[in-house]
Amino acid sequence: MKVLVATKSVSVFEKLRTMPGIEILPALTTEQIDQLLPSAQLAIIDFPDVVEYRFESGYIQTQLVNAQEKRGLAWTKGADFLADSDYWIEQASKAIGVSGLPKKRTVALVSYSGGVGKTSLALDTALYFARRTEQPVLLIEFVYGVSALGALLTELQMPFLYDLTTKVDLQPASFKGVTLIPMDYDNCRLLPAEEVGKCLKRQMANHRLTVVDAGWPHGLLRSIQDEVDQWLVVTTPRLDAIENAKKLQLELGLKAGVVLNQKRGAGDSLAMAGMDRGLDLDYTDRADQWTGKLGKELLQYIYGPAWREYEKSENVIASLGRRLTGRRRAPKLA
Repeated sequence: MKVLVATKSVSVFEKLRTMPGIEILPALTTEQIDQLLPSAQLAIIDFPDVVEYRFESGYIQTQLVNAQEKRGLAWTKGADFLADSDYWIEQASKAIGVSGLPKKRTVALVSYSGGVGKTSLALDTALYFARRTEQPVLLIEFVYGVSALGALLTELQMPFLYDLTTKVDLQPASFKGVTLIPMDYDNCRLLPAEEVGKCLKRQMANHRLTVVDAGWPHGLLRSIQDEVDQWLVVTTPRLDAIENAKKLQLELGLKAGVVLNQKRGAGDSLAMAGMDRGLDLDYTDRADQWTGKLGKELLQYIYGPAWREYEKSENVIASLGRRLTGRRRAPKLA
C-alpha cells in the first residue's frame, strides 16, 4: 500500500515504518502532493505543515475529494491517523478493486513429488500479487533438505525459520514486497511445532496473502495447517507425479485442486485424462525470471472472478490517473 505523507509529525513516519507492506510517499509541497496523489491509497496531510508551491491548498483539497469519490482514496490528518492507525489502513484497503478480495487468504502449494515447480510458482504468485495490489504478502517454505527458496535467491541475506522463531526481535527478509520465511530443517526439527506455529501465525496476521511452499507430508506444516484456505496440488506431466497428485488430492479432500505445471501439448493432456484439475499452466523456460505470467494465472484460479474484477478496476484507475495528470494545469498562486 502506498501512503502519501505530508506532515512534520515524526510519529506518523515512525508508526508507518512498523507496518508491513507500506511504501511511504513523502511530500513537502502542494506540487509534490499533486504529483503523488494518483498512486496513493491513503493520504495523511497536515495542511499547516505544507508549503504552497504552484498549487493552493484549496485546490489540493478538491483533488482529495475527487480521488475519494472516484477511487476510494482514504485521507486524514496526522493526529487522527495516530489515534487509530488500524482504522485508516482498513479504510485505504477498501479502495476500488482491493475491497473485492478477501482480507486474508492462505494458499498452500504442495506435492509428494519434487521437481514439479512449487517454489517457482509460489514466488511468482507472491511477487505478482505484491506488484499488482501493493498489499503485504508472505511466502513460507517447508522443506526437509536444502532450502529451495535460498537456492533461488542466493543474493539475499535471509534469516531462516529457526532464528525467526527463537529470536523475538529478528525480522524476516523482504524481496520486492514479499516477506520471505525460508526453512532450515536441520535446526527447525529441534523446535516444538507449537513454537513454530506461534512465529508463523504472528507474521500471517499482518499479511493479506500467505503462500505456503511445502513438500507433503511435513511434520511442521501441521503448525499452520488449520489456517490454509486452499490446497494446490502441483504436478507435471510425469507419470509418477500424476499418480502422486491423484493420491494427495484425495488425501486433502474438498479444499484441494490439482495444478498441472509445464504442460507442453496434447500429449500431456492425454496423460492427465480422467483426472480432475483446476488449472493447466503451459511450459515456460523463464519460470525463474518472475515475469508474473504464471502468478497471474494462479491468482485468477485462487480468487476466481474477484481477481479479474480487481485487475479490471486497477487498469481503469491507472488510466484515469494518467488522463488527469496529462490534462491538469496548475492554477497560479495570487
